[in-house]
Amino acid sequence: MVIISSILKRIFLAFSILTCAHASAETIKISNGEWAPFTSQSYKHFGLASHIVSEAFKAAGVDVEYVFYPWARALIDAKEGKELAATIVWTYSDERAQDFLYTDPVFALQSVFFHKKGKVVDWQNLSELKDYKFGAAISYSYGDEFNKLEEEGVFNVARIANDSNNLKKLVSGRIDLYPAEMLVGLEMIKNELSPSEAEQITYSKPYRESDYFVLVSKKYPGSSELVKKFNEGLAKIKESGLYQKMMDDSIQGNYSP
Repeated sequence: MVIISSILKRIFLAFSILTCAHASAETIKISNGEWAPFTSQSYKHFGLASHIVSEAFKAAGVDVEYVFYPWARALIDAKEGKELAATIVWTYSDERAQDFLYTDPVFALQSVFFHKKGKVVDWQNLSELKDYKFGAAISYSYGDEFNKLEEEGVFNVARIANDSNNLKKLVSGRIDLYPAEMLVGLEMIKNELSPSEAEQITYSKPYRESDYFVLVSKKYPGSSELVKKFNEGLAKIKESGLYQKMMDDSIQGNYSP
């Protein structure tokens, strides 16, 4: 009886510790958006990027709730640092760095120009593409060089709120080039275009490789500590092998709905 009582006490103590740890876990809200296969409400775990971010924070004792918005609003609302602590996932820009702290990179991706087959798209300097009409998304950064050429009026860029419509514009000939991360663009083509439309589209060589980050609002209480927790959690899931497993799952299409 003494042995059984001792065992029960240990079980109760372990359960109490787990319960208290869960109850005391910090919960934050993060703005998110549609960017399949990396972030999407319809994908398992809300896509690869969302899953990585959730697991990294979880490893550091922080629970995550995602709120999905159009990308422009996701950035604006997160900047205020009131209900939202952060937004995922974004490349670096000096403008955003004024309002946000950047975590360690979640991952790196290559960007290409999608275009219709039969169109020759090649360059040594990006400015050589000045005669093409680009389609792009509002509030999205396509890299410092691209952004600079757009701001200087070298590039003719039509920005719209619904990024998937750029593929339709590409098929119809209303734009010539659509810059996007290669895997994102291919996923959009699969989901948004008919087989006959998809057959018309191809893509260029990469024009940049970019790191993607969690952006934590500088106005959010404890923002620096939150960045530290994420970085520590990210290191933990990389060391444990969980990070690589999630990357492998994405390659195998396991996040698709």
